[in-house]
Amino acid sequence: MEFSWPEFATSRTVDGRLSWTAEFDSYDQYREVCYYRVRVFDGDRRVGEVTADVGTEFAGDDWTTPAFESELRARIARIAQDAAARFEL
Repeated sequence: MEFSWPEFATSRTVDGRLSWTAEFDSYDQYREVCYYRVRVFDGDRRVGEVTADVGTEFAGDDWTTPAFESELRARIARIAQDAAARFEL
């Protein structure tokens, strides 16, 4: 099966005011961790960026399922929410 890492280019709401996007950066097969550049926005203004390291141990053998993308999105969203709380607005 062909696989490509999901991109999350469409803004997703963090808290009703802030939103995030994420772009795939790399994958460490040894550690089973993928890295995404997560950008947090207040409206159209970018207020911060973090590198999210997301474990893929949940994925099993088939990463092409909707469940994989859904879980990956949820994990990135939690990281974005934690990061947003630290940014000065």
